[in-house]
Amino acid sequence: MDKELQAKWVAALRSGQYRQAKGTLKTEDGLMCCLGVLCAIQGVNWRERFPLENDLKTSCLPDSLSAGLDNDDMALLADKNDDGVSFEGIATYIEKTL
Repeated sequence: MDKELQAKWVAALRSGQYRQAKGTLKTEDGLMCCLGVLCAIQGVNWRERFPLENDLKTSCLPDSLSAGLDNDDMALLADKNDDGVSFEGIATYIEKTL
């Protein structure tokens, strides 16, 4: 994973700017999972990139947004998020592991 993007992602998760969602990349009211935050900091156009609500429920991002994470890493991060690990906890995991 690109270290500059990793640092930006970790900072975003810790910023308090994003509210955590479970089971989806992004809700209609703007809550996001940790992978949704990764998409957001990369400037994703949500309507263009994920036109169908079902597309927002994936635990694996398309290669263009994955930041070099493999499907196992993305699935593990999605599971941590959905199991209630805070963004702070996920940020620490990203720093130490990825």
